[in-house]
Amino acid sequence: MRYKIKNEIKENKQYLYLSYLISILTIIPQAIASESNDFEHFIFLLIVLFVMILVSKFNKLLFALFIIYMNVTNIIISHIYMHWGYCDADIGPRIEVSAASPLYETLEYLKTYIDYRDILLFVYTFFVLFLLYKLLVHYKHSFKIIRFLGFILGAAVIAAVYYYYDPFEYEEPFNIPNKCITAEGHSQLYNERTKYLASLQQEFKQNDHSLYDKIVVIQGESVNKHHMAIYNYDENTTPFLSSLKDQNKLYVFNAIAPTNQTRYSIPILHTKANVHNFSDAFIHSRSIVGDFKMHRYKTYWISNQGEAGEHDSSIASMAQEADVYHFENLDFMTAQPDEVLLSYINHLQNSSQKEMYLIHLMGSHADYERRYSYKQILFKEPSNVAEDYDNTIFYTDYILKSIFTYFTKSFPSQKILFIYISDHGEVVSEKEHGHGYLPPFKDEYDVPFVIYSNIKNSRIDELYKNNKQGVFNLENLNYMIEYISGVSDENNISYSKDVFALEPKNIVDYNKLPFYDKKL
Repeated sequence: MRYKIKNEIKENKQYLYLSYLISILTIIPQAIASESNDFEHFIFLLIVLFVMILVSKFNKLLFALFIIYMNVTNIIISHIYMHWGYCDADIGPRIEVSAASPLYETLEYLKTYIDYRDILLFVYTFFVLFLLYKLLVHYKHSFKIIRFLGFILGAAVIAAVYYYYDPFEYEEPFNIPNKCITAEGHSQLYNERTKYLASLQQEFKQNDHSLYDKIVVIQGESVNKHHMAIYNYDENTTPFLSSLKDQNKLYVFNAIAPTNQTRYSIPILHTKANVHNFSDAFIHSRSIVGDFKMHRYKTYWISNQGEAGEHDSSIASMAQEADVYHFENLDFMTAQPDEVLLSYINHLQNSSQKEMYLIHLMGSHADYERRYSYKQILFKEPSNVAEDYDNTIFYTDYILKSIFTYFTKSFPSQKILFIYISDHGEVVSEKEHGHGYLPPFKDEYDVPFVIYSNIKNSRIDELYKNNKQGVFNLENLNYMIEYISGVSDENNISYSKDVFALEPKNIVDYNKLPFYDKKL
């Protein structure tokens, strides 16, 4: 038998060499992505390489399908590794984000985060698939004994791997289809919340200790406070907010966001969900607009974010608690700068009724150059990513001024509270920029938290004094807003440094995170 095996190897030498080359080239991108982060997964990929080589001797068609699948996943995994980091070999959250993203956001992502490295990866993949084509068309094999042995050994290895852990559920790249299915089913969490809210009775609060007639919460997007002049940035990116601060009319707090993903951050900011209890607390609590509605405020959710997923997303389930909710964007073609909201706001009917507004901006979400108008611009001809990003901060300051002006002029005799925060921060660098890195950076959590009140409010002074004791974690923002508004006596301040990256299972200590420009 040994002689026959040697003879089969000699007769099929070219086929063997080419199949070995194709297998090795196929596994290299994923091995590079995994080696520095997860040694166990790297070993798993070596086992996959061994199985590929065995399959090539058993069945050419099966080998071809195996190689094509692996090269498709190479593109996905290598892109994530190059741009975002590939920690613990888990790209499930990335797939969920992609599945939940509206078309305009997907197109903007492709425009912003596809670069020469991705092009080289496509060229590399094309080369591997070209070699596979050559193998299928021009090379034949005459394996008999080796084919039988390859089948037996390959089946034994696959059975052993499956016995210790299910690769189709836990190990990438084979769990990617399962991740896609899981992502599509992610709306179950929000369906449960919708059912819970529908089961609640409308129990309006009879006491009336509220301090304000109008409460305006402006929800920013992707704002890194270190690019704001009110936080001592050296560019004049916030002339309006700075003017209020100079007049001692603005409270500027030091705070961190609870997570670096919008789809988790907004629910945590505005419901009883927190870093250590997201799902159950989110499902079984009203949002801040629902709470104020129970305190007999007429509530509004006004958003310049995309309408896609309106009926199955976490944010949409909160918006629907409001008496009035309005999504400005219908598709990617309507993803206009935030000025588009001003027309809607300016046409709201003036009312003496108590009202609470949550205004969700597009803010500084990439693609930065699409987030501002050239009528309101700091750098006329931005020459780098930082200047483009600073233009979005400058433009948002103009939007805040416009909203502020509308409410103060429309309701001159009413008591008004303004709060501005961001869902998460942003990495701003020439090399790479964005949010949702794993492992994450402090840049993604350092967010603005500012308050303006046209009346004296000792509760805000108390909150400001408490902020000197430590940085607030905005996981309990909803409690603080209700406390300073007078509708609750529980401020429930969080000084926790626990935040999570991408999804709730990735809890990290903010204090141990580096800033992006200081990473090793």
